[in-house]
Amino acid sequence: MTTPDAPVTADRFARFYAPLAATSLLLTSTNPILAAALGRSADPVAALAGYGFAFSVCGVLYAPLFVVQQVAAARLLAKGSFAAVKRFAYLTGAFFSLLGALIAFTPAGAWVFGLLLGGGSEGGVSQAVLAEAVDAMGFLWPVPFLTAVRSCHQGRLVAGHRTGPIAFATSGRTAVLAVVAFGMLATGGGAWLGAAAFTVGLLVETLVVVWSSTPDLALEGDEGSDGDKKVARFSAPLMLNVLMWWATPLIINVVLARTADPDRAIAAFGIVEAVGWFVAAPVGQLQHASIALVGCSEAYKRVRAWGGVVALTMTGVLLLLALPGVRGPLLGGLLALESEPELLATAGMALPLAAAYPFLYGVRQYYQGLFVGAGRTGVVGVGAVLRVASIVAAATVLLLAGAGGQATRGAVLGVGLAVVGLVVEGAFLVRRCRSDVLPELKARRAETVGAGVLEGA
Repeated sequence: MTTPDAPVTADRFARFYAPLAATSLLLTSTNPILAAALGRSADPVAALAGYGFAFSVCGVLYAPLFVVQQVAAARLLAKGSFAAVKRFAYLTGAFFSLLGALIAFTPAGAWVFGLLLGGGSEGGVSQAVLAEAVDAMGFLWPVPFLTAVRSCHQGRLVAGHRTGPIAFATSGRTAVLAVVAFGMLATGGGAWLGAAAFTVGLLVETLVVVWSSTPDLALEGDEGSDGDKKVARFSAPLMLNVLMWWATPLIINVVLARTADPDRAIAAFGIVEAVGWFVAAPVGQLQHASIALVGCSEAYKRVRAWGGVVALTMTGVLLLLALPGVRGPLLGGLLALESEPELLATAGMALPLAAAYPFLYGVRQYYQGLFVGAGRTGVVGVGAVLRVASIVAAATVLLLAGAGGQATRGAVLGVGLAVVGLVVEGAFLVRRCRSDVLPELKARRAETVGAGVLEGA
């Protein structure tokens, strides 16, 4: 838990949070940008569905590396060694990239995608979608290692309160990605184009954060030879948490592959996810705000209140975009899918339900940050498992009840499952925080007030 060495004022919160929120917006803008490019491919449904599924598989591989940012920031703020975190991140990233290469360049790829999507069988996706997914993995396999390197140095910058370079790096990534994605549409496009643009953009972002310095931060702590073990123990539950998070779209896509019109259901779900998570992106950084800024119960209330404003604002924006008179022109203009009115209608039906994403995501991120800051990462891992278990249970019940029987309901089913999982996880984290973390925050507040009284005497 961080010590409140300075009051958490609105100005301090804004200066810390604004660059991180901008980073999230720039980061998630890659999803609608790529959706817009893939929607202009020769076969937009196959391209969108194939890339969406390949990216969800790749997400499972590189997701565990996202926690390195939290781990690096938390260890450096606790005067731990950055070298141990860096070594752990690079080795883990290399391992998962190797797994990605095996899927991309060996028969394992076709087997994995065919098993999960049931390609060519009754209730499965088309062979065109399977082929697009395999092609995309040929460009996505370096992503885990690049993510490990980027996250490691992003954590270093967060610990040094230098969030500006993070936003700058992400803006460079977004610009490069857009140039690559639209600049190569003359080839006919396809899922491979989205994957190539994503990887090149990530490479640029990684190089920028690696080259950014933190001159006022001590990178070597006093952990000694136990540093690697400490990092591994601290990271394991967080890696499980993020793995479960990125397994969610994969699980949902597997469910949608068993609906009446799987190709369009998966493609439409990908469109809604791109728009929904782009709008929800600013609240994702509440985890870093609670790690770095919450050191007592007073800061807990203030950061929660300001974070709530951010989350509710983004919820309002998404509700506005989901209005029938807005979402049609929005999705049509973004994707240029005049030839696929059924795909647009399917995505439009699911978008209003996705308006719950920002608020539920904000609750999840804020309370997870409290547990990370308190060193209780096991609770975070349990919450993630509960979320995935609830999604699987709900999907089983709904499929048995025939919820995916109509093609237009596929994306609605997918977004609904995501919302169910977020509700379950958020409720668990809030309940555990009240019993496990809040008493400690109140005690720290009492200590701070007591010290002030003594100094005044």
